[in-house]
Amino acid sequence: MADVGTIRHATVVGVGLLGGSAALALRAASPSVRIAGVGRRQASLDEALRLGAIDTAHLDAAEPVGQTELVLLATPVAAFAPHLRALAPALKPGAIVTDVGSTKARVVRLAERLLGAGGPFVGSHPMAGSERKGVAYARADLFSGATCVVTPTRHTPDELTARVERLWAALGMRTVRMSPSAHDRAVARVSHLPHVLASLLMMLPQTGDLDVAATGFRDATRLAGGDPEMWRDILTTNRRAILDALDRFASDLSDLQGLLADGDAGDIEQFLAKAKRRRDETLAQSTPERRVAME
Repeated sequence: MADVGTIRHATVVGVGLLGGSAALALRAASPSVRIAGVGRRQASLDEALRLGAIDTAHLDAAEPVGQTELVLLATPVAAFAPHLRALAPALKPGAIVTDVGSTKARVVRLAERLLGAGGPFVGSHPMAGSERKGVAYARADLFSGATCVVTPTRHTPDELTARVERLWAALGMRTVRMSPSAHDRAVARVSHLPHVLASLLMMLPQTGDLDVAATGFRDATRLAGGDPEMWRDILTTNRRAILDALDRFASDLSDLQGLLADGDAGDIEQFLAKAKRRRDETLAQSTPERRVAME
């Protein structure tokens, strides 16, 4: 299978924002592809059918996978295990299985145990999304210009990894390879900890404070609007890396508290200037799409 154009049938397990967007993007890249959707609620599947994200709807992952060349897991990661067990005996030979999960080490270990260490699973994490939930917010260009982290292990055949990379590239993404554990450490610092901090900030205001809140507070707390079920699974499956990130953050916060206690305006300005300089340098080195995401 050289590219997305050769995929005749795909199965998306979990047709929400990410699964629905992947289905729409896959259809845009290859209009002839047939897409099966798997979910736990018939109403959600019916909505995905109405929106044209999927062609058939199923409550059991084992039903459509015998004819599929691609399986995409897009449920909360805690639900991966039963789906993997269901599809394992029915999976078509030569099919690839990947996912959109935000944590990778535990997911990859589970998939290799249930499907085999040499394939057909390769972990993926498209770094795109929204605080909104559900297929109603899915769109074909959600992944365009964003980065997808692909996480093979030492057991993964190179060609299998390349096939998954070609899939995401065909959906408009830039791909990078990382080990599952390196991925989890990196996203703990740049994705998971920011969500935790946004949630903490949202709990900070006292009665009446929000009457004077402006766009800065809105922007800083936007991530707190994310799906609690999905983020529960992210925090519990990547808790060690997040705890490490929290320790580093607590150390930096303690340093800042010291600067404020001393009241030295020069040191405080230097701290702020260092953070601004690093952000400016990051923006200058980013792709246009990543600059838009940060600005």
